[in-house]
Amino acid sequence: MPWLDKWSNVTKNGILWSVFQGDAHSVLLDLPSNHFNCVITSPPYYWLRDYGVEEQIGQETSVEGYVSAIASVMDEVKRVLKDDGVLFLNLGDTYYSGKGKSQGRDRKSSKRRFGLRAVDKSGGLGIGLQPKTIIGMPWRVAIEMTMRGWVLRSPIIWHRKHCLPESVKDRPRRSYEYVFMFAKNRRYYFNRSMLEKEEEEDMWTIAARPKPTNGIYTAPFPDELVQRCLDIGCPADGIVLDPFAGGGTTLRVALQSGISATGIDLNPEFCSYMVSMLCGL
Repeated sequence: MPWLDKWSNVTKNGILWSVFQGDAHSVLLDLPSNHFNCVITSPPYYWLRDYGVEEQIGQETSVEGYVSAIASVMDEVKRVLKDDGVLFLNLGDTYYSGKGKSQGRDRKSSKRRFGLRAVDKSGGLGIGLQPKTIIGMPWRVAIEMTMRGWVLRSPIIWHRKHCLPESVKDRPRRSYEYVFMFAKNRRYYFNRSMLEKEEEEDMWTIAARPKPTNGIYTAPFPDELVQRCLDIGCPADGIVLDPFAGGGTTLRVALQSGISATGIDLNPEFCSYMVSMLCGL
């Protein structure tokens, strides 16, 4: 069995949803090919959080290991995506510190608890990085995906308006992340009219203020970000997938827009929260 548990139901308006608890790659192997119209997802970033579950992505010992883990999941995403389907992939970056000691507990998040992280070990992560170097992880993943057959149509800049400032003094504080727009094939669904009202089509200024998740420590993106992806990349009668569903923002926003949705997550706490929330729609 590729998943540990599965829930399915319909909203009050009759829109179908499903939640799978399990490893994203394993669950995807059992889902039908050419099924989903749009995928909107944000995998765990490299060595940013510890979600407390075994086999979680994000704590690989090497850059290559993380890139391979994400790209392998996306191989299966490509298979289950319809021929004219679109993927929106949100990824943040990580710095290599090379401090060679445990960084302990981050006061800003109880989920940032680590021993000696790979990004703190000496040796440049095996690829010769100097301390204080940003790894470039989003682009490393994106380039690997293009080598595996994805069409990278646009690197979208998400300007995270009103985000909490970083505590750094020797470089500019970061205020953006990437949302990569991938297509499975050269021809795909794209509703450009939904972007024409925007001043800058490939830079989305959206406040980094997601809705609260009742104490579960996911890293949700805001509703507006999901909605914009849906508006331009999913037909009204489509089906949406989030293989790293977390607190279920993608599913909730899709269902509220009348679009069927499926989510996958490894963490049982996150799945329980999602199911409870979706059952109220």
